[in-house]
Amino acid sequence: MKPKLMYIENKNPGHNGEAWICFIEFSKSGQTIYFDNKALKKLKTSGINSNHYDIETGQEYWISGVKKDGNDRHKFGRGIIKIDKNAIAEYLKIINQIDLPKNKFEIVELDNFPNKERITEIENEKLETAFDYDTKYKNPSDLTVSEIEALILYYEDSDPSEMFKKGRKYYFETIENLQTELEKRLLKTV
Repeated sequence: MKPKLMYIENKNPGHNGEAWICFIEFSKSGQTIYFDNKALKKLKTSGINSNHYDIETGQEYWISGVKKDGNDRHKFGRGIIKIDKNAIAEYLKIINQIDLPKNKFEIVELDNFPNKERITEIENEKLETAFDYDTKYKNPSDLTVSEIEALILYYEDSDPSEMFKKGRKYYFETIENLQTELEKRLLKTV
């Protein structure tokens, strides 16, 4: 697939995460995208805030096409969008403008030549302790005990103070549901 101009936002800190507009490259399957020497794999089931995750760090990202009106950030999001210097001309054509709004963008130079060998090695590693991010979107009753325990640890490592009210509510409800399901399972084995 040929490179495509896209909007990418790190969703781990909420709607105010680091954001980029740049050309991305797709894997042969189209399930992984490459930008700035990162590999972002598509989630099997998209969440409310994210649709890809970094295969190295597990951080979640939202990736979409750029908007013609130039309002790429979420309506509650804030922050400067980093735009690759190689993407400026194409982006200006899309938004039908002559210049970039100065208070909205920072011009950067991204590493658009991913080390695919390194990324392939990471994807092909068999890690027993690797966390499967797709378990976050499954029903707790469909998970194994070890998946529930790993998911509880994942949520406990998150910082709810950085989330919006709705996100914090979901966070606490999810932990409570997982702990209830784990207790049910452990009582059955006794």
